[in-house]
Amino acid sequence: MKRLTLWLLAVTFLTCSGTVLATDSVDGNDDHKDRPKIGLVLAGGGAKGAAHIGVLKALEEMQIPVDIITGTSMGAYVGGLYATGMSADEIDSFIYSVDWNNGYRDRVSRSQRRVRDKEAEDRYQIRTDIGLHFGSIEAPKGVVQGQSMLRILRKTSGNLPQFETFDDLAIPYRSVATDILKLEPVVLDKGYLVDAMMASMSVPGALPPYELDGYLLVDGGVTNNMPVELAKQMGADIIIAVDISSDYKDREDFSSFFSVGEQLSNYLVRRSTEEQMQALEEQDIYLNPEVGQISTTDFSSMPQAYQLGYDVAYRNLQQLSVLTVSGAQYQQYIDEKQQARKNLVYGDENVIDHIVINNESHYSDELITKRLGLEAGQALKTEEIEQSIEELYALDRFELITYHYKTDENGATVLELDVREKSWGPNYMDFRFFLEEDFNANSFYSIGVTTNFTDLNDRGAELRLNADFGTDKRVEAELYSPFMLNQDFFLLAGAKYHSDRRNVLCQINQSETGCVEPALTGKADFVPVSYREWEGELALGYHATLWQEFKLGARYTTGESYVSPLQSAGKFEFDRKGFFANYKLDTLDDFSLPTKGWYVDLEYVYSRDSGDQTVSDQPSGFSDNAYEISVKTKYVRTFARNTLVGSFDYGMIETENDSLPVNPRELGGFLNLSGIPRNSLIGQNKLYGSLVYRYRWFDNDFGMFQSPVYLGASAEYGGVWDGDKNVSNAPLFLAGSVFAGIDSPVGPIMLSYGRVETGLNSFYLIIGADY
Repeated sequence: MKRLTLWLLAVTFLTCSGTVLATDSVDGNDDHKDRPKIGLVLAGGGAKGAAHIGVLKALEEMQIPVDIITGTSMGAYVGGLYATGMSADEIDSFIYSVDWNNGYRDRVSRSQRRVRDKEAEDRYQIRTDIGLHFGSIEAPKGVVQGQSMLRILRKTSGNLPQFETFDDLAIPYRSVATDILKLEPVVLDKGYLVDAMMASMSVPGALPPYELDGYLLVDGGVTNNMPVELAKQMGADIIIAVDISSDYKDREDFSSFFSVGEQLSNYLVRRSTEEQMQALEEQDIYLNPEVGQISTTDFSSMPQAYQLGYDVAYRNLQQLSVLTVSGAQYQQYIDEKQQARKNLVYGDENVIDHIVINNESHYSDELITKRLGLEAGQALKTEEIEQSIEELYALDRFELITYHYKTDENGATVLELDVREKSWGPNYMDFRFFLEEDFNANSFYSIGVTTNFTDLNDRGAELRLNADFGTDKRVEAELYSPFMLNQDFFLLAGAKYHSDRRNVLCQINQSETGCVEPALTGKADFVPVSYREWEGELALGYHATLWQEFKLGARYTTGESYVSPLQSAGKFEFDRKGFFANYKLDTLDDFSLPTKGWYVDLEYVYSRDSGDQTVSDQPSGFSDNAYEISVKTKYVRTFARNTLVGSFDYGMIETENDSLPVNPRELGGFLNLSGIPRNSLIGQNKLYGSLVYRYRWFDNDFGMFQSPVYLGASAEYGGVWDGDKNVSNAPLFLAGSVFAGIDSPVGPIMLSYGRVETGLNSFYLIIGADY
């Protein structure tokens, strides 16, 4: 309604003044080129740049033509789109259809990642991606590398080819970036429109410097946030400058150390803006939408910024009206702009004659070509190319994968792809932190590091080394070696050492030699038991898709267990030699707090088990065949802000060897039979199911990442036992929990209360991902 009122006001105003303009036009020359050239200057400001679209919409309603556009950062983006001939309404649609936050999140959806990569990243959830070299480490140049932002720019701009000059666009255009080495402004007046936009939008720290024509370019706001002088140099007679700078912070706004950096950044940007304001003359028009309090990363406020830009234009209607042209002149302007737009060659219109891959990685050209799966001799839609690139980028070994259209000396259309491996690699480190505290006598914590060595051969072989310390110790090495170009088939060789400590829940019966079935009451005892295990594994694997994996192999395990403070009382030692078949399907979008997808883990093991036990000076040995099956499934579905997670975990072994089993199954802890201490129930066989409800209370959207807050509850049922395989005779218990928590950058932080039907209950504090 407000916009309609302003539009009617403009029509009334322009009708009163338009007679004189029309008369002048008739008496003189009707050629619109006789009028003053109008230059539109759009300043940078992130999400506040939506105000530029509102200004453009108002100018269109006022019938004010734009002959020249210059812009910086988000102004370069909006200005670049308008320069292609788009209308304000077309650009406005991107406010709602584009996930702008995703532009600052390069990683593809977890559901599209390889199963083995998911397993490593789920456990080592602190994703630093630090590069490891002999004697040094190296960090990425930006929080993200720009892969997602480039995809947004290509899709929204039409993926245009190279221009000898941006004067060939529907409206002559220039963007401004900053040479980070010389700290000087760089005017981008030719080349690829996407490059001109991206270079001007590369915010230091968030995005790395953008390499273009020998320059290392970052956001132009530091050196020239509102390029007025540039527009005048291009021939503009009258300037409409739109300033969307942020307001300076007050004392009460300094709530964190980030505030200091933001204030200094605002100062640099405002200083360059004010310098350009000095170039404005009496006939020029300065528009300052009231967007200073909107954060540059608050993309949810873009509709508000749009409206503020629209409003400020109408508040300056009297000044702007002198630039209005007659209906005939404006229609001629629109027709010429649309004709120029029709002459542009959009990416989807290209029939690709040749594909050239500039491979700057250790992977072979054949492997890159095979994984991309693009074929020349046909028109390739932008969406098709982007999907192929995303599937290659999902390997998470590349800094940037970009592409351009070129025309060779024979007039053939060439699709040229640049595949650039991470410059700080090829070895990468990530970290793990996990804590589960039940505020009683049981605490579990883990600190770990993983290092992945990737540059072993051109087929993508990798060596991963893991080390965890804390309540449990773990040292692992795994060699992964694909032996086909598409990496579908692979060889795995691994070695592991585990040292685990468990407080086993049981009741001591004086007439028995050990624990009896626990009653799960507050009177139950805890017996500290330690497990040590060495394992070697060799397997062949097959990736049907990135989210599926099948393995067939051999496994050797040797280990021991004993009551921790009483090693002299005896121990249980075992060896297991066998074969296994394992199938995994994982389409979950998140491991700890998923909102959609499936998880399936099926394993069958045939083994020859042997061992000795010496307890109370009564040694005994065993040797037997074992047949073991494990089934783990999870299904997640979300409705609006409500998520349901259904889980099922079943494990059974055909033989009974001892009360301390060869490969014990564990139960206990938050969402693992809530109410009892972590992993305090141990047995050969296991049955557990749960239904978890989770409500997304609010989002905590910080632009580059989100930290949503959740409330939830669970219903759980299950147990572990030895001996009898009949589930109807198994000791199964009903449990439940209520919880609240936040999904933080280091993983979930949860506070929970759980209770078992027998009365045993516990509070939990959980920090990090439980894996």
